[in-house]
Amino acid sequence: MDTMNRPEHKQVRITEGFWKEQLDRIHHVTVWDILNKFEHDHEAGIMKNYEWVAQGKCGEHIGPPWYDGLICEVIRGISDIIAVSYDEKLDARIEFYTEKIEQAQNADPDGYLSTYTTLMCPKKRWGENGGSLIWQHELYNMGCLAEAGIHYYKATGKTRLLKCAIRAADCMCSAIGPAPRKNIVPAHSLAEEAMVKLYRLLCEEPLRERLAKEYGLKIEPEKYLSLARFWMDHRGVHKDRASFPHYMGEYAQDHCPVTEQSEAVGHAVRAALMYTGLTAVGIETKETEYLEAARRIWDNVEQTKLHISGGIGAVHNEERFGYQYELPNDAYLETCAGVALAFWAGEMYRAFGESRYMDAFECALYNNVLPGLSADGVHYFYENPLISNGSIERWSWHGCPCCPPMFLKLMGCLQDYIYAVGNGRVAVNLHIGSSADLTVNGTKLRIEQKDCGIPYAGTNRIVLHMESETAFALAIRKPAWSGAFSVTWRGKRYEEGTEKGYVVIDGIFGDGDELTVTMELPAMKIEAHPYVDADAGKVALMRGPLLYCLEETDNPGGVDILLGGDALEPAERNILGGTCVLQGKCKDGTAFTAVPYFLWCNREKGKMNVWLRQDGKTGIREQADEAGSYAAHQSRGTEPDADMTQWEGKLYRRYQ
Repeated sequence: MDTMNRPEHKQVRITEGFWKEQLDRIHHVTVWDILNKFEHDHEAGIMKNYEWVAQGKCGEHIGPPWYDGLICEVIRGISDIIAVSYDEKLDARIEFYTEKIEQAQNADPDGYLSTYTTLMCPKKRWGENGGSLIWQHELYNMGCLAEAGIHYYKATGKTRLLKCAIRAADCMCSAIGPAPRKNIVPAHSLAEEAMVKLYRLLCEEPLRERLAKEYGLKIEPEKYLSLARFWMDHRGVHKDRASFPHYMGEYAQDHCPVTEQSEAVGHAVRAALMYTGLTAVGIETKETEYLEAARRIWDNVEQTKLHISGGIGAVHNEERFGYQYELPNDAYLETCAGVALAFWAGEMYRAFGESRYMDAFECALYNNVLPGLSADGVHYFYENPLISNGSIERWSWHGCPCCPPMFLKLMGCLQDYIYAVGNGRVAVNLHIGSSADLTVNGTKLRIEQKDCGIPYAGTNRIVLHMESETAFALAIRKPAWSGAFSVTWRGKRYEEGTEKGYVVIDGIFGDGDELTVTMELPAMKIEAHPYVDADAGKVALMRGPLLYCLEETDNPGGVDILLGGDALEPAERNILGGTCVLQGKCKDGTAFTAVPYFLWCNREKGKMNVWLRQDGKTGIREQADEAGSYAAHQSRGTEPDADMTQWEGKLYRRYQ
């Protein structure tokens, strides 16, 4: 298996363009908004839980049981931000949090740290004695602490929070595993990938020596990978379970052994985080059974359960996946789930090197995650439905504010996904104005993307700065949304020869080499698979990576329109700082305007719609109903005049 590896976080910078503007606002506005709201949540603030544990108090807890995990996710996101754009005030804030976390952990000789359980149900640790892993979130909380410690150490070189993370991980390793330890698996995943990350980090001998000297820690990295593997191997293995609460089945992806799973089920956030961990464990252990299971489940999502926006989680009840092709437009599509899907996609790319995973990453990034934050940087979406009757508003804060921390985590590490290196190859996965310091075939290389117009214009320049001339393969992703796509290098135009969705140029590259990338961004109508009942007879509008929608503020005549056959016309419009809109004509000749979906609900309340009725288009079910030959529960494959071979492996395609 030739894994494509991401560069170290500090090796990459986002330097210009659309994403530089987004991330600057997140750093200077959104981060502080999230911190201030957490610190004043329920008046006492989120850190009060740690103070009470340190003081030995009990009987009261601020917020839900997963609040420890949320503040640790915020720390992780901020750590990635200050790693490349140092901010003394933010660093000081994390130091303050670290002190509170350390004091709370020191109150327990085992290093156990999950404040809700300690404060509210101390006799129900690990969900035993009538407790509930589903509700208590202990493994999730300690997994988030591990990630916070890892990312903060990598950002600053400071080890105090990492020490707390290691003590919590050691506590889990001591309690959970093969008999006589406890057979327990996470009810809310995240800890699986966190343990893989901790293993990778602590394989560094100088760091282990430093931690031994500073804190007296005796570190055995292999046990963290073994714990992650135990959690994978004991999914669906319910014999001798120490804690098996109600819902620990499909809801928590615990219904059967992981290597037998083939369909995405249950709570969408928990599921995508579990599948991310599954893929990470497969990469680290090189166990093909894990990776084959990850690929099967991914294909199930990509081909039957993925919304046009890159969102997952169709059903409001239990925030879960629906059945195959159950993709209602008022679906849940939680921002957290979009983030988790992006993380999973990133690991799938590392494992298999195929552009389709980065296509899914990019779609979720622009169309399910970015909409989760308002243009002013201080209002949020929990859900991201594809239709609204006008009642939906962004919220300033929420009783379960899990989405802002998850949003911050992805935005903080976005640069990590732009490039990859492996097997004598450098891959450009995302077209984002950036630079990266890499090493390929033993030679140091700085690669830059300049004048990148994505998401609104299809221009990009790639400039190479080399120590010396070096032979390697430069793989440039051709996005699924692109029309004509070409790369020009030294006067030669490369269009063909795509490999796994990449234009690959094998050559000897030298200092100052420049490649020009040209991408056509056609304004497209997209149709869904005929089995998607919600979208029969309808199309969605896309241009480049962006999904579009109609808002009532631009279309006072209504957003439930019937499109004619005219082409869509892109136009620049001064909306929220400037954007590209799509204009067109309805069947009755009236004009409409569509805006990028990520901008909706930023101006005024009103109706919104993504899937639009298209004149002359009828779905297979409508055809069948007209013929009087199709029943709702009839076995699929009997639809009249249906050539389904053209849909093989596809959930969406360009409407002709």
